[in-house]
Amino acid sequence: MNYLKKFIMCLNNKINTNEESVYLVGGYVRDKLIKSSMDPKDADFIYDGDIKGLIEYLNSSGYQFMPIKESRETYRCMLNGNCIDITKMQGKTIVEDLSKRDFTANAICLEVGKNKIIDPFEGRKAIKNRIIKAVSSDSIKKDPIRILRGIRLYISYGMHFNLDTENMIKKYAFKLKEVAGEKIFSELMLILENDKDGRAFDILNTFSVLNFLIPYVEELKTMGKCKYHQEDVFTHANLTYMAFKDILSHRINIKNLDNNIFNYKIGDFTLREYTSIACFLHDIGKYEAYKKEGNKVSFAGHEKNGRIICEKLCNRLRFPKKASKFIEDIVSAHMYPLIFFKNGFENSKHMIYDFFYKYGELSRYIIVVAFCDNYATRMLSYENSEKRRFKVFIEKMLEEYDIYSNLKNNQLVDGNYIVNVLGFRGVIIGNIMYNIDKLRYLKKLKTRQDVIDYINKLKKLR
Repeated sequence: MNYLKKFIMCLNNKINTNEESVYLVGGYVRDKLIKSSMDPKDADFIYDGDIKGLIEYLNSSGYQFMPIKESRETYRCMLNGNCIDITKMQGKTIVEDLSKRDFTANAICLEVGKNKIIDPFEGRKAIKNRIIKAVSSDSIKKDPIRILRGIRLYISYGMHFNLDTENMIKKYAFKLKEVAGEKIFSELMLILENDKDGRAFDILNTFSVLNFLIPYVEELKTMGKCKYHQEDVFTHANLTYMAFKDILSHRINIKNLDNNIFNYKIGDFTLREYTSIACFLHDIGKYEAYKKEGNKVSFAGHEKNGRIICEKLCNRLRFPKKASKFIEDIVSAHMYPLIFFKNGFENSKHMIYDFFYKYGELSRYIIVVAFCDNYATRMLSYENSEKRRFKVFIEKMLEEYDIYSNLKNNQLVDGNYIVNVLGFRGVIIGNIMYNIDKLRYLKKLKTRQDVIDYINKLKKLR
């Protein structure tokens, strides 16, 4: 049985015997009205009555509700990946409560027990017409995080703002600077999670929101055209992000890349979202690195500047530390694969090994972002031969990483063996292990006996 049907049956047993009312509100109702086959994971209820008594009853019935906002008397229960929230009615009537919600599509409720839809602000009409309309004229001003929630609806369901709401968003977007970083982080990640076509940053920019979230947006629109780029940095960042979304949706297929690597989570979100951010931010350091000598434009060191900017941004938006480092490392290292490509594979093998050694599992994500960067550059170019050659090179690098990883996971000798042969310990043992692995990767040591002979030669040299 659906988790919600079972829960409502439990609620009915309580409210049928008391003069109390409970309403299913918000996203669950909206999603079902948009598409009845949807199976929303979250359900929000408003309760008109003794909520503490209700929670005691529900917990005695097998649920485990815990308070999350005691000032508003909100309680939450997690059920196998599903989330149920119950909040005590704040106004005198349900209509008064609904009037304080963000958009009319979210201001619809179902009265449990009576199976009655209450829709005082014509939310169903808005849903039918795919319109996002603020419930009141001060809805956005009072709670500017609603701007990002509205844009999530825009992206997720192909809806559009009515003119008044669009004007409110543009007018009050600056107030996002006053919103707690963790709220911005959560909503931005949800936008990226729901964006299947790579339009998120462009849409945020269209509604004059992006420059209040990410630094240098306006500046990057005015620069970037050079020997390697026909487009400005902002356009290039959008195209790079779009290319990554094309990889996730298999519109672009890269040999030797398993898209499942992006499913790993840091906190509440996956590496899909964090890699998306890294793609968009990969050239953010170009504003500070910009130099022009005569007609020559350069951005030397932009990846180092970008790392610092990303660190500050992630700190401000309260990214998990691990996610922040993930983004910073990708941005600072995204140029390496192109450098290796220009040097030629055979000439770069020593450097490629050191790259894998330094970045480990992160190497694959850096390689993918480097591909998206180059792909975006070539999207606006008539020259496709280098794009094809670089794709082949990227696929080769991913294959080489698998070889490197397999080698690291299958050591022919361990550190203890080296210690026993050489008769000493210390940092030098780690250096010897590094050299052995590198020589194996370069195919200069192929068998266990080759490794043993190499160690014995070191012993004779001492």
